[in-house]
Amino acid sequence: MQFLNSVLHWQYLVIVVVIWLIVDFAWVGRWKSLLERISQLFSTPWIFSKDPQAQVHPLYPRVFLEQMAQANLPTGGDSKSGSGDNLSRWWKSLGDQVLGNESPLVSIGHVISLLFFLFFIFADAVTVANTLVLIGIESPNLPPLLQRLDLAILGGALVSATVGVWMLIEMLGKGEFVATQKMMRGQRIVYAVISVFITIFSILVMLALAGQRMISLGLYTTTPQINFIISFSLYGLLAINSSFAAAITFSSGAMGIVVILMLLAVVVSIILPVLIFLIDLAWRGVIILLEVIFWLVLTPILAIPYGFGRLFRSAKPAKEEA
Repeated sequence: MQFLNSVLHWQYLVIVVVIWLIVDFAWVGRWKSLLERISQLFSTPWIFSKDPQAQVHPLYPRVFLEQMAQANLPTGGDSKSGSGDNLSRWWKSLGDQVLGNESPLVSIGHVISLLFFLFFIFADAVTVANTLVLIGIESPNLPPLLQRLDLAILGGALVSATVGVWMLIEMLGKGEFVATQKMMRGQRIVYAVISVFITIFSILVMLALAGQRMISLGLYTTTPQINFIISFSLYGLLAINSSFAAAITFSSGAMGIVVILMLLAVVVSIILPVLIFLIDLAWRGVIILLEVIFWLVLTPILAIPYGFGRLFRSAKPAKEEA
């Protein structure tokens, strides 16, 4: 830094810079070759078009960009045989399963099931954490997210009731969001029974929550037995109910992850080539900037040996004539 400061405050700096620029522009061959390289950079084929001189420009990842763009095109390259082909067939079968044209609403049902499943995991975690605090195993200083007991109780009961009614309707063949035609009759019966239990447990939890609220307002008196029933419903039955609801939405929620991955793959396959095209344009500007900087900095340095060479070559014939 001290050296740079000294150079910037040097009294002959302006003179040296002017001489440097004069040497830059006086060497006609150097700036002509620079313009040729820049024009060649802009005249080469754009991305998605095969460049016959891909490695001409240094620091320009032309081949890499081409391969990356072609690999991510929606209609890109021929599929190769072997494990890659098997993987692509498996991925395509998953896509047909979660984004099929026969039942387009099923994919939405998978995503909704995934959201329900994540909420049940959250409600279970909050309930268990607060239960551990009540029995003295954990300290009351829980993370803020695990302190939302009101959200876990009320939201868990409402969402569990929604899932119970929804799954019961689906298993009765009246819904559109679950591919029940691919399930066996025994599976549908088990799901329907669990859905009924989830709905009943949700109603009991909401009644317990309403009873606790009325007791806190002084509308009803309480007894140890009533306190036990309310505590069991809010801290035990809710966790059990959320576990059942999570179990009933697990398979559909797992397919919801596949739906999201499929949608992201479609978006990426369309957007990524465009981003690569923009990177191609931006990197051309970077290469031009580097070319100009190298030309400005290196031309006077190369001019010294070049000038000596010209001088010796011009002096040699004169010496031979003498």
